Amino acid sequence: MAGALFAGLCLILSCFLSGSLAAPSFTSEPGNVTAEVGGTALLEWQMNDDGASQLFEIWRKLPSAGLIQRASGGDAEPFAGYEGKFEIEGVATLKILNLNKEDAGQYEFQATYDDSTVLDSIATLIVSYQPTITDVTASPVPNVMEGDDLTLTCAADGVPAPTYTWTKSDGIPLGTAVADTAAGTLTFTNISRDATGSYTCSADNGVGDAQTQDIAVAVSYPTTAAPTTPTPNVTMKMTDAPTPAPSAEPKPTGGMKTSGKPGGRGRGAKPQKGGLGTGAIVGIVLGLLALFITIAVGAYCASKRFGPQQEKKPDVVTFTKAEENEAEPLKNKDPENPPEKSDDKDTSIIKNGEMEDVPLKNAEEA
Repeated sequence: MAGALFAGLCLILSCFLSGSLAAPSFTSEPGNVTAEVGGTALLEWQMNDDGASQLFEIWRKLPSAGLIQRASGGDAEPFAGYEGKFEIEGVATLKILNLNKEDAGQYEFQATYDDSTVLDSIATLIVSYQPTITDVTASPVPNVMEGDDLTLTCAADGVPAPTYTWTKSDGIPLGTAVADTAAGTLTFTNISRDATGSYTCSADNGVGDAQTQDIAVAVSYPTTAAPTTPTPNVTMKMTDAPTPAPSAEPKPTGGMKTSGKPGGRGRGAKPQKGGLGTGAIVGIVLGLLALFITIAVGAYCASKRFGPQQEKKPDVVTFTKAEENEAEPLKNKDPENPPEKSDDKDTSIIKNGEMEDVPLKNAEEA
C-alpha cells in the first residue's frame, strides 16, 4: 500500500516538473551589425534553453552557403574554403575576420535540440568603406552656350552612401547654381559666362578620407564688335577761311606764346601747342600753286626748244632778165666788156645754188 502511494507521488511530481520547463529560446539577437572593410565583425546570439541538450549548430550566409558548424560538446569546424575566415566565440557568436565588401549580407544561425526544438535567427552585416568616385558628367555637354541649362552629376560608390559637395576650383561662390548633396548634382539655369571654370565634386561618408574629382565647364557667347565713331568729312574752301578781326594789340604769331606782359613778344616767348593757323594754310596753298605754275612754264619752254625741228626749204631768189644782165659784170668781173642789155622779159632764178632761165610766167609761179 505504501509502495503504491510513493509511485503515485513520483508520477505527479514528474508531471509538474515537466510542465514548468520552458522551451529553448533566444534572449538576444545581432540584428544589423556594421563594420569597416579590413576589420572584424561579431554576430552574437544568446539563448535560454533551461538545460535542454543541443544536438547541432550551424551558421550560414544566405541564401544557402554553409560557413561553420558545431556538434553538441564538440569544436566548431569551418566548411572547406573558409578556414581562417570564420570562428565561433562564447555561446553562439560568429566572428568574421578581415572583412571585405563581399562579406556584407545576411547571416543565419540555427540550433537543434534533443526535444526537436529548432531555433533560427537572421542577422544583417553592413560592411562600410570609403567612397570612390566612379564618374562625373555634364548634361547635355560641358561646353554650352550662354543662356542654356546645365547639370553636373557626381557618382560615387561607398557605404554608407556618401554626401556630395560642389565647389568652384578658383574659390568663387557658385552663385545661382543649386547643389543637391544627396543626389550629387549641381544645376545651372540660364547659365552665364561667369560660370566658365573648373568645378570640384567631393564625396564623403565618414569612412576614410573624402574623395574629389574635377570637371571643366566652358560657356560660349556671341561677341559684338565695339562701336566705332564715324570720322566727320570736313572740306575746307578758300572762301570759308575766316578773316581775322583787327586787334588793337598785336598778337604773337608763328606758334609763340608771350611771357604774359602786355604787348610782349621777345624773351619769355614759348611755342604754343596746336595746329596750323588759317594764314599758314593759305600760304602753303599759294606756294604749291606757284610751284605748279613754274613747273608747267618750264616744261612748255623745254618742249619748244628741244622739240622736233621743221625741215627748211631751199631759198628761191627770182631775178628779171634786166637784173641778171646788170649783175653780169659783177659776176664776170670784166668792166671792159659789159654784157648787152636785153629787153627780154625772161627771168632767171637761183635754185639750189644754180641759175636757171625760166619764162617770166613760170618765174612768177616759182
